[in-house]
Amino acid sequence: MGHHLRRRPVLFSVLAFAVLAAGGASAGYARLQLTRLTAQTVAPLVAERLAADSLALHAGTHAVYAGRLGLPIWFAPADRDAALGLLGDAEADALAPDSALADLHALADTASTGPSLARLDVALTDALLRHADALVRPRADARALYGHHWTPAAPTPPDVAARLVDALGAGASPAAALAAWADGLRPQHPGYRRLRAALAREVALRDRPELALDRDLAPGDSGAAVVRLRERLALEPTALADVATRTFDPALADALRGWQAGRGLDATGRLDGPTREALNVRHEALIPLLTLNLERWRWLPADLGDLHVWVNVPRFELALRERDGDGWDEATRFVAVVGARDWQTPAFSDTLETVVFNPTWTVPASIQRESYGYVRGSVVRPPGPGNAMGRVKFLFPNDHAVYVHDTPTKWAFGVDDRARSHGCVRAGDPEALARELLTRTNGMTADEVAAIFRGRWSPTRWVQVERPVPVHLVYFTAEVDARGRILVHEDVYRRDARLADALGLELPELDPELVASLVADRIGDEEAVAAALAGAATGGEAPAEDEPDDARPDSALVPDADALLETIQG
Repeated sequence: MGHHLRRRPVLFSVLAFAVLAAGGASAGYARLQLTRLTAQTVAPLVAERLAADSLALHAGTHAVYAGRLGLPIWFAPADRDAALGLLGDAEADALAPDSALADLHALADTASTGPSLARLDVALTDALLRHADALVRPRADARALYGHHWTPAAPTPPDVAARLVDALGAGASPAAALAAWADGLRPQHPGYRRLRAALAREVALRDRPELALDRDLAPGDSGAAVVRLRERLALEPTALADVATRTFDPALADALRGWQAGRGLDATGRLDGPTREALNVRHEALIPLLTLNLERWRWLPADLGDLHVWVNVPRFELALRERDGDGWDEATRFVAVVGARDWQTPAFSDTLETVVFNPTWTVPASIQRESYGYVRGSVVRPPGPGNAMGRVKFLFPNDHAVYVHDTPTKWAFGVDDRARSHGCVRAGDPEALARELLTRTNGMTADEVAAIFRGRWSPTRWVQVERPVPVHLVYFTAEVDARGRILVHEDVYRRDARLADALGLELPELDPELVASLVADRIGDEEAVAAALAGAATGGEAPAEDEPDDARPDSALVPDADALLETIQG
């Protein structure tokens, strides 16, 4: 009896060892099985998942996997991380975050078997295609929001699945293909890219703690503080590529020096108190404004034209822009007068067809009704110094009867609030526009154009523009210039709030000091403009009809409609 009791511990030890050995073998087998998982072994499981979820998936999901011969796409961890990163950056493209993003992250953290990897792969592809659909389509209907005041010209959305197949087949890794695919789906306008970069920076700063350092940093320093500085500068449009290096090297000094110079700081290439304070400035209140203006870029044509007229109504400026590499060179830019608040200049795109020198003016029925109280019929004013069209008008036939023209009423160019016309755009320097346009399109010389502006007021001369020149009347209350500065303009027609509601945004009142700190490259009050407007009157409150003060009849005395029409402008 005792003999058997003495042997029992040995038996238990053997059994315990056997169990542990079996468990270890089982765990080892599982690890071996996981290491044996390849794209080829997961492919049949992807096919099963596609069949099981077919009705719930994006319509292009099957086509993407067919283009990949049924293989999983996001099998490598780096590729999965890239897919999740793109979905997580939706806010930088003015899109709502994917509601399933948290579930996708949880699935990515736990996927370790063939079925779970297949499920994750298909779910990521489906989510990416839905993200792409949102990227290429406006989120809000401009016409529904603004009626006839906005005619969107958004391009036909591409087949996002076919684009993804092409990108994946280009030979790059899925992560690289994904970045190229997403970038190709965004509006390809420099203005969109700059505004997107500013929005992405503000979103990142909102979620990032301040750069709290207890000492200055200089070239040669090292440590975690240098890494934090690199990570902060990486949010800016600098040439800094490496954010992990712990040493303050010459590349970091150059990047910091360039950033300092752009902010008006001493370009020392060192992190000092003023630089640290500037790096910690963030404009969270601007995020909704940047978001809704980024959405407006989706309402524009994909191709603005190699040479085009660009009028940003809230900025009260007109520019003739010519393609210069990936950006635009301004052949000319000057102040403009746009529609008053109750005669809004609409937003739309069209094509400039005709330049009319010494034009007549056919008084629109709406202005006749306002002036006479009824429509008299065809009322035509001959060319001359008092003609509301001035020396020239630029016609791009449209349903709004809106065009760009000269004006004999120059004083309005010298005031800040230039929303004063009946809807047309008055050019602050019409001669420059005619010269820079027609020397490029029709081969006219600058002297020929100058002679017209200094010659007799007859005859009327119609010049057909010999190459297509699009005209874009746009409405951006926030933009980013080529130097990376955020420019904020008054929402002159109060259109922002309506779009913010449609996008589910809360649009806060901006701090006047914040707006004042965003110094715009304005040209409205410069001496050069004043010189170009020789003889212009000084500013002040404008008459409602945009007339010169000394020509405005006293309505309480003799409301002579014919005299009034001599000075009213479209």
